[in-house]
Amino acid sequence: MRVKVCRKTGCNNTIPYGQANPYCAMHAKLYKPIDIKPIQRASRSTSYYDRYKRDKESTAFYHSKIWEHTAHMLKAQAFFTCAVCGRTYDRSGYLIVDHIVPLRIDRRKCLDKANLWVLCKGCHYWKTQLEEKIYTSQSRIENLDVSTKWTRSKISEWVLAHKK
Repeated sequence: MRVKVCRKTGCNNTIPYGQANPYCAMHAKLYKPIDIKPIQRASRSTSYYDRYKRDKESTAFYHSKIWEHTAHMLKAQAFFTCAVCGRTYDRSGYLIVDHIVPLRIDRRKCLDKANLWVLCKGCHYWKTQLEEKIYTSQSRIENLDVSTKWTRSKISEWVLAHKK
């Protein structure tokens, strides 16, 4: 019969090879089974948003090499830290490079580094809520005027006040 050694450091007790618990009877309580659930990938929701909600020009821009390179560079320059709440994330998918003045309002600032900042998903959610409140006009001129009133610091204050 094949056997293996208990996973507990310093323990040399043997257990059957096919046993799911990698610990012997003495250390069995150390075993915490991993709950394997299907992982919902962000790409599914992102692809839905890209296909049905976002305009084609913006989708093409956000999937371009220049945007991917710029976004990665800005995250690295920010040391993978959110510009609003200051949390640091070391795993991908938690940080978003965001336009302070949205792309739909002023396309000329699409790659302007002064118009870009790194946000975590929580802060990005609240910034999006703010954008829905302040950019209500159909006129681009009026929206551009509104965008000059909302500086980076004012947006940060608003997001932090509502994120709590």
